[in-house]
Amino acid sequence: MRKKIIIYYLILTITAVSIMAFFMWRAAYNLYQGELEEKLIFPAKLIEQELWAESRNKGVVDYDEAAHKYAQILTADQNNKTRITFINYEGKVLGESEADYRLMGNHRNRKEVGEAIEKGRGMDIRSSGTLKSKYLYVALSYPETGIVTRVSVPMVQLAFLHQKILGSSLLAFLIGLLITVVLVWRFSDQLLKPINALKLAFNKVAQGDYTARVRYLENDEFRDLADGFNRMTVKLENTVADLKRKKAQVELILNNMVNGIIAVDQNMRIILLNSLACDLFGLENVANAQGYYFIEKVRNNEINTMIKETSAHGFPLNKEINMGFPDEKIYRVYSSPINSMGSTNTKLGVIISIHDITKIKKLEQMRTEFISNVTHELKTPLTSIRGFIETLRNGAINKPEVAEDFLKIIDLEAERLYILINDILQLSEIETMPQDVQIEAYRLKPIIDEVLAIFSETASKKKLTITTEIAVDLVITANRNRIKQMFINLLDNAIKYNVEEGSIKIKAWQTADKLIMTIKDDGIGIGKEHLDRIFERFYRVDKGRSRALGGTGLGLSIVKHIVNLYKGMIEINSEPGQGTEFIISWPVAERLPSCEEFNNE
Repeated sequence: MRKKIIIYYLILTITAVSIMAFFMWRAAYNLYQGELEEKLIFPAKLIEQELWAESRNKGVVDYDEAAHKYAQILTADQNNKTRITFINYEGKVLGESEADYRLMGNHRNRKEVGEAIEKGRGMDIRSSGTLKSKYLYVALSYPETGIVTRVSVPMVQLAFLHQKILGSSLLAFLIGLLITVVLVWRFSDQLLKPINALKLAFNKVAQGDYTARVRYLENDEFRDLADGFNRMTVKLENTVADLKRKKAQVELILNNMVNGIIAVDQNMRIILLNSLACDLFGLENVANAQGYYFIEKVRNNEINTMIKETSAHGFPLNKEINMGFPDEKIYRVYSSPINSMGSTNTKLGVIISIHDITKIKKLEQMRTEFISNVTHELKTPLTSIRGFIETLRNGAINKPEVAEDFLKIIDLEAERLYILINDILQLSEIETMPQDVQIEAYRLKPIIDEVLAIFSETASKKKLTITTEIAVDLVITANRNRIKQMFINLLDNAIKYNVEEGSIKIKAWQTADKLIMTIKDDGIGIGKEHLDRIFERFYRVDKGRSRALGGTGLGLSIVKHIVNLYKGMIEINSEPGQGTEFIISWPVAERLPSCEEFNNE
C-alpha cells in the first residue's frame, strides 16, 4: 500500500513539474524569439533606407560589399555573428556577408523571402544549408528598390536560454521530488498505521481468531471504522461459537445414529452426511464429500433415481438396494423431501436415510436355509423308519431274517436322527450362550488322547497313521467337554475324508499370547470355491458322499462356534487332492494355573 501511494504521488509530482517546466520553457522561448525578431527588424529597416539613398546618389550599389560592411557593424560577438543577405524579387542573391553569394542558389522559395515579397515582412527559424547552423531569419522588402534585405543571427542565445531553463527545471524537479518523497512517506506512515492495524485484525479473524480487536486508532474516521470492526468481531465471535455448538450437537447426533444420513440440495450437491454414510458407501471422510455432486461420490443409479423422483414429486420413497461392489451389501434406503420451514411447497433438497440390512437378510436367509435343511435332514431318516415299519406291518415281521435286517436299519436311522438332533441342540446352546462360565485349565494332551482312543478302531480300518506333537505341560483354558467335542468333530472329518493308508498330524504349541493347534490330513481336500462356506450349517462339498459317511453337516459349524465362544480364530488351508489343514489360534489366559489346578483326571 505504501509503495502504491508513493508511486502515485511521484507520478503526480513528475507530471505537474514536467507540465510547468514545459510551459515555462515555451513562454521564455517565445518571448526571447519575439524580442530577437524585433531587434533584427530595426537594423534591417535602417540598412534598406541607406541603400536606397545610396542608389539614388550613386546609381549603382555593391550589395556584397554592403552586406560585409553592415554585418561587421552589427556583429558584437564573434560567436554570435550577424549575417546580412540581399536578394532581388526573382530570388537571386545579390550579396552575402558569410558566404560567396555567387555560389548560393535561388532563394525565392525560402519562407521568409516569400513572405517579405508578398507581405513586406517575413520570418523563419531553420538550419542554414550553407553554414550548417540554426538561424533566425528576418526579411524586409523595399518596393522602391525591388530588394529584400535579410538579417539573420545564429540561435546561440536561444540554445543557451533553453539550457538554462532546462537546468532550472531539472533542479526544481529534483528538489520537488525529494520534498514529495519525504512528505509522502510521512503522510503514508500516518495513513497506513490505522489501516495496518485493521489489516492485522482482519487477518486474525480470517484465520479463525475471533477475539481480535483494534486497540488504538486516532480520533477520526478510522476510529469509527475500528469501533464498527470491534462490534462486528464480538457478534461474529458469539455467532461462530453458537454455530460450532450447534454443529457439534448435530454431528454428535448424526454420527451416533444407526442409519447413514445424506442430505442433498436441489442441485444434487451433498450438504450434509454422517460418518456411517461414508462407511456404507466407501467414502474417505465427511469433509471430502461435502459440496460434491451426489453422483460423483455415490455411483448407484437406483439411489440417484430415488432422489430425483423425490425432488420432482415431493413424496417419500423407500427401496431395498443391492450394492454388489466391492462386497455384496443390501441397504434399505429412504428418501424424503426437505421442505422450507415456511412452506411445504418450497423444496430445499432431499434427505436420504440408509440402513444396512445385509446381516438381517443373511440371517433371514440362513434361518430359512437352516429350517429347510433341518426339515430335510429330519424327514429323511423318519421317512426311512416309517417305510420299514410299514413293510414289517405288511408281513415282513413274520420273516425273522428280513425283520432283523429291517430293525437294524431302523436302529441306524434312529441313531442318525438322535445324532442330528443332538448336534442341533449343541449348536443352539453355543449360539445362545454369551460366554462360557464353566472354564478351567486343562492339559491339552490327555484330551487329545481321549479323542484318539474314540477313533482308534475307525482309523485302523482305513490304515491311517495318526501322529501328535503336543508338549505334556501344554495347557488350555476352556470348558473341557467343548474342547473335546471340537477335536472329535475335526478328527472325525479328517478320518472320513482321508485316503486309505493316509496320515493325520496333530500339533500344538504356544506363542507369547496364543495357543496354536493344527490338524492336517492327506485326504481328498476342498476346492477354493467351497472354503468361504465350509463352516455354514448343513453345507456339504459332496452331499452324496457326506450322507453316505454319516455326516450331519453341522460338525464344522459347531467347531466354528466353539472357537468364537472363546475369542479364538480358525483358518483352513486346502487344495483338492492335497489334503486339508485346520489352524486354530486360542487366546492364552492372563494367569497360567499351577499343576494342582489341572482337572484332567
